[in-house]
This record gives sequence, C-alpha cells and structure tokens, in this order.
Amino acid sequence: MADLVDYDKVVDAVTKFVADWEKTIKEAAQKLADIQAEIDKMEALKKQRDAAAKDAEQASKDLSDKIFGLKVSPKADPKPFDGLPDVVKKLIAKGGVPLGKTGVTLVPDNWKFDPPPKFKVTSGGLKLKIDF
Repeated sequence: MADLVDYDKVVDAVTKFVADWEKTIKEAAQKLADIQAEIDKMEALKKQRDAAAKDAEQASKDLSDKIFGLKVSPKADPKPFDGLPDVVKKLIAKGGVPLGKTGVTLVPDNWKFDPPPKFKVTSGGLKLKIDF
C-alpha cells in the first residue's frame, strides 16, 4: 500500500476498510444465525427421534411381555401348535415384521418354546431395527 501523506486520505482509507469489514461481518453473522437455527432444528429432531425410539422400544417390550404371558390350556390339542416355532423362524428369516413404511422393523430374536402340549414361550426377545 502506498504511503499516505494527507490526513483526509488516511481517514478515507480507514473508513473504506471499516465499511468493507462491517459488510463482511454482517454477512458472516447472518450465516452464523442461519446455521444456528438449523442446528437448533436438528437438536429438536434428535430429541423427537430419541422419544420415538423409546416409545417403539417400550411397545416392543410390552408385546414381548404379552407374548410371554400367553398360556395354552393343557387340554388343548397340540397339533395346531406344532408349527408355532416355525412361524417365528420364518419371521426371522424374512427379517422381521415391518411396521408400515416407517423404516422400523420388529425382529424376533432367539425364541424357544416348551415342547407339546405346553407350548409356553420359555425365552426369546424382540429387536427393533430402525433404518434411517
């Protein structure tokens, strides 16, 4: 930069520098505000996602509890229940039961049954698979 001898030229140059800086700072501040607003939206979406996942997990636990609570009468004909473990195996093989078009799939995991005539669920679980 050239040496400035005249006071007015120095003031004009500094004024221009400050005006350029001010314009750049305003643009950067606006970008930062816009980005922060998007981050805030993302945080809210993360909280909603976590709450939905918690609700889905609770629903899976409730389903598991209800299934474990099923009791088959000892007087029941064992023939219709012979294929029950196979049904669960088929669900596992096909990847579970999709819950609509939500990207959430309920997958049975390690189900074991008492032999006929009881057919009581002795162990097993459900996995919640979420694709996003």
